[in-house]
Amino acid sequence: MIKRENRNWLTTLAIAGVLPLTAAGLAGCSTDPEEATDENVVEESEGNLDETQDDLDVGGPYNGPYDDDFTEDYETYVGEEVTLTANVDTVISPESFTISGVESTTVEPLLVVHDGEVTLEQGESVEVSGTVEEAFDLPTVEEDMELDLDDEDYADYDADNYIEATSVEMTDES
Repeated sequence: MIKRENRNWLTTLAIAGVLPLTAAGLAGCSTDPEEATDENVVEESEGNLDETQDDLDVGGPYNGPYDDDFTEDYETYVGEEVTLTANVDTVISPESFTISGVESTTVEPLLVVHDGEVTLEQGESVEVSGTVEEAFDLPTVEEDMELDLDDEDYADYDADNYIEATSVEMTDES
């Protein structure tokens, strides 16, 4: 009689150990989409990676002319480094100027502030690289860029979009 109790105890122990393993193995075999495992989801989403990459590049770095296309997507570039080709519209100071669109565009002049002095003339073609910013605030810009700009020269640009330039180069185009 003692032997029989030991066998029941061993059988119970074996069944208790096998059942959870069997249940775990069967859980991965489901065809129900709501019961998909992380592994299955990763494998399925990798196939769509190339298709969605183009959608993610919309707010990526811009390198091109200052034109209607750029201004229409301006908000997506805020905080991003861009490179623009444009014409000098107005020289405000050795550290700042406005650019206008190249060729036949209808864009408004855009303020460019550079932390170094640049010698430019109206109508010159330039390539400007810098960070796209919104809401020009003279005291903030002066502090951030360590500049001392004339308040009167910038009154008309308060709260306007602008570029905080890291590089300004003249180009051959005019």
